[in-house]
Amino acid sequence: MTWIIDGHQDIACEAILHCRDYKRPVAAARAAEPDDPTNRITLGYPEYREAGIGIIFPTVFLEKIADGPDNPIPAVQYRNGDEFHRAALAQLDFYRRWNDDPDGKFRLLRTRAEYDALVSALDQGEPAPIGLVPLMEGTEGLRSFSDLDEYIEAGLRIVGPVWAGGRWCGGGMNDPSDGFTAAGYDLLNALSGRGLILDVSHMNKKSAEIAIERYDGVVIASHCNCISLLRRPRNQRLLHDDTIRLMIERGGVIGVVPCNFFLNSEWRTGDDRRLVTLDTLADHIDHICQLAGSADHAAIGTDLDGGFGYPSIPYEMNNIGGLGKIRAVLAKRGYEPSDIAKICHANWQRILEKGAFQ
Repeated sequence: MTWIIDGHQDIACEAILHCRDYKRPVAAARAAEPDDPTNRITLGYPEYREAGIGIIFPTVFLEKIADGPDNPIPAVQYRNGDEFHRAALAQLDFYRRWNDDPDGKFRLLRTRAEYDALVSALDQGEPAPIGLVPLMEGTEGLRSFSDLDEYIEAGLRIVGPVWAGGRWCGGGMNDPSDGFTAAGYDLLNALSGRGLILDVSHMNKKSAEIAIERYDGVVIASHCNCISLLRRPRNQRLLHDDTIRLMIERGGVIGVVPCNFFLNSEWRTGDDRRLVTLDTLADHIDHICQLAGSADHAAIGTDLDGGFGYPSIPYEMNNIGGLGKIRAVLAKRGYEPSDIAKICHANWQRILEKGAFQ
């Protein structure tokens, strides 16, 4: 079975905020949670294995809250740079503790030797832990560029500057004319100087294109779909064809998202789930491949459980375990096994080997 790299999962923040144990089966976790018909958990260790997931880019995601009498939720929210720093380290420590757990289910990948050993086992179908390569989603609260060094020491290898946007550059909900600020250009230099992979997800079109063209390092979009395939896109965080072409020219990779809201702009929770399928997701993969003329730039970045879950995922997926069915969907469309392997894992591997594990 062709194994999968998932380029974006919001694990630590969701586990801490909702007291979720992602090592449990999804069914057991759902039974233990208050019933939420709009957003049920989709991630669990047995389901990772069912899908054939071998490596995940798990996020460090923090929510900015306004100053006031309410204290931030520890390790999830922040009001200032000091709180951002403590919370970021707490989420990175979450992944360290997974790495150190004697159960051996997960391995935090810090060195090329660790990465090579895991990939070798995955390629040969041998038993192996699931690899973790942390990604910071949003750095609006960053206290100091020097703090990046501490995050790198803790395992951080990929940084997406924007979630809401504004401090560094324009985000998906900002004015389309917003580009990079002077501080934003300084941030790009700080990231490239440390060899970090840049994630343009959540940037508006103008900012994403500036970042792709100017960043002196490896560039990706960990979780973005194609805006040209949606009738009424809700914000600017989806990628325009011009932006996709720039990403292709830079040798970057785009992870498509199996979130119904970003696959069908008419989708609403409660709609017939058959309206959005893995074929819909494959449309976005295929669109990137057609623009590129190859399968070298499309990948997967699920964004689970990042504020959405079941039932807002394609019809064939009850949870992350169903993601593996994308292989058969692509094969039915005529994709060769070698191209399916690129989309499932080899394209992300190329990025990791150029950036995180040179």
